[in-house]
Amino acid sequence: MTIFSRSTIAVLVSLSLAACGGDDQSDGNPPLPEKPTPVEPLPAQQINVQIGEQQITAMKESVVIDALQGEAARVELEAFKGISYASAARFEHSQINSLDTVTDATEFGDACPQNRTTIQAQSEDCLNLNIWRPENTTASESLPVYVFVHGGDFEVGSGSDPLVQGDNVVAQGALDGKPFIAVTINYRLGILGSYWLDGSKIPEGGNFGLGDQKRALQWVNENIDLFGGNPNNVTLIGQEAGAMSVGILQQSQTQETIAGDFFQRAIMQSNPYGFDYKSYGQAQTFNDKLAKYSTELHQTESLAELSLTELLAVQAKATGLVSTVATWSGIDCIDTDNLVGSGLCFANKLDSEKTPQHHLKSFAPYIEYRAKAFLKPEISGYHLTTQPAQTEYTVPTVVGFNSDDGATTSFLPGLTSLIPTIIELIKETNEAPEGIEPSAQAIQTWLASQDNLDQLGQRLLQLTPEQATAQIDLGDMLPGSAYEAIVKFFFGLGNGELANQLLELTDYAPNDESELSGATANMAQFRQLANDMLFSGPAHVKVKQTSDNGLVSATLYQFDYKPSFNSWTVYNEGETIYPGDLFKSVSCMGKICSGAELPFIFNKPYNLAGSHVKPSSKDQQLMNTLSRIWFSDELFADYQYDTATDKVLTIKVDAQITPITDWDAQQNNAQDPELRGGRLSGLEDLGLIMSYFDK
Repeated sequence: MTIFSRSTIAVLVSLSLAACGGDDQSDGNPPLPEKPTPVEPLPAQQINVQIGEQQITAMKESVVIDALQGEAARVELEAFKGISYASAARFEHSQINSLDTVTDATEFGDACPQNRTTIQAQSEDCLNLNIWRPENTTASESLPVYVFVHGGDFEVGSGSDPLVQGDNVVAQGALDGKPFIAVTINYRLGILGSYWLDGSKIPEGGNFGLGDQKRALQWVNENIDLFGGNPNNVTLIGQEAGAMSVGILQQSQTQETIAGDFFQRAIMQSNPYGFDYKSYGQAQTFNDKLAKYSTELHQTESLAELSLTELLAVQAKATGLVSTVATWSGIDCIDTDNLVGSGLCFANKLDSEKTPQHHLKSFAPYIEYRAKAFLKPEISGYHLTTQPAQTEYTVPTVVGFNSDDGATTSFLPGLTSLIPTIIELIKETNEAPEGIEPSAQAIQTWLASQDNLDQLGQRLLQLTPEQATAQIDLGDMLPGSAYEAIVKFFFGLGNGELANQLLELTDYAPNDESELSGATANMAQFRQLANDMLFSGPAHVKVKQTSDNGLVSATLYQFDYKPSFNSWTVYNEGETIYPGDLFKSVSCMGKICSGAELPFIFNKPYNLAGSHVKPSSKDQQLMNTLSRIWFSDELFADYQYDTATDKVLTIKVDAQITPITDWDAQQNNAQDPELRGGRLSGLEDLGLIMSYFDK
């Protein structure tokens, strides 16, 4: 019985005695009821736990959560933190560690190096994981296991971030009589996580982060039974970059297949299945650029020789807004000393590059396979050999998206707000005819000048958070030419036909700007277009394919609830603010961006920066409910997608969790006649969703 329940009974007994005249000194007025004693967590304490043949020092902790009936309850659990699951040298694949190396699991381990402030220290010795289990769990219990892979564009994040710690959900499961074990992991990020290597010499390639994730899952498979978990009942969960990783780890087209062995179910939150991963050649080109940046900054092109601080400086330069915009537009081909070669490079870029989307996430894994060509042998690849969008689910899968996922796609918010600024600078430098708005090609030509890029960079460096907000507001009123330009930039100038087809549809066509509403509608349309083509549309296609082939089950969900707090804040006051983070944070104010679901999935009142937030009563109710659904068999059993009914699990604006039948037609209304049966189905029928993969 909880403290709350005992206190409530005591109050009721006191009231009953008073009503019967049990108080000899009563003055005629009934005594005021005593307030129930608040339920508080107990101080954490170290404990010694026998795990197999190993004695491990762990933490006994407690949390206060709401029971299903609504009353607060304190639940105790055990946490094993900072377990080193593997070791790795720089630019080498990790090797799994034995459990007998673990003695102290009382503190979170180091975060993997990144250009963002983290609560834990950062170091290259960062391959650690954390385990939460109910108190007094024994090895014989064989509990379900949930392993979470964090997001962060493959550049930032940690498995120990406050928002994704598993204590609250594990406590809920224990309280509800549905116990399970939660695991979070770290994996290498940025340059250290994905770095091109010659596949003819090193067959495993340079997708070190993927290799780390496999070693973490292997460690869980080999050891979790000693903690009371069932290695044959593992659900792999990922958010954003973590979801992309889960999509890759599901693949059977690999030299090391782990789906079905190391995990048996999958959940992917905000996986941009329309994302075009770097090819082998594109990864090699990007590697050359990193070497160039290293030479500019540190007088050596060998990244292996750099200190960690120097390496992160190279990474920051490679992912800066100006560098990314320039790369996106094709300036990486420009060589003033070799104009003929530059022209050939640019022509090849338009011809061979499916899209420039890989620049959105510079350190996402690259495709290690390369076809045989003239004087070039075939490279078979190891971890990632083909586009995940072109492969099938191999285990039961839940996949879904947030309604404004497109607004947080890496530097995209910064790019949208930069386009008007670039147009303004073009006019200031008199490189545009008076009265004529620059075209996408003119913008690209302007970006080919290093002097122009320097001007753009200087303007960015001068921005304060308040000015960035104004800059985003300016981006929300893109002139028609800028709107058309950014649509074409998004898909690449080599996909002009696709962009033109989309712009001809009423729902994406440039609006008349004779009134302010037309200008603001342009940006809203672009955000919708990015979401439709990168997130919701591809996810809808994938679950349809899975439903039709009948090999495994799939569930599709939409998170459409706007919290009362701003979860998308990635920096705290006083921390270093990187321009990309600044633009993304401002762009997501008042929107349901990628990551907005995390406080509700983990029942943790924190934002992405790790700061505590104050949820409303409606927020808290949804946290209690959705987190219980997420870590349950019911999520997979009760909401399966079926093409005939188009049933989608929807977390609605009113905080109700409801399966909606005929979802696309009901939720995605469209104006264009081609799309009126449902916007996503219409785009699919027109052959526009993920069509660039067929190039």
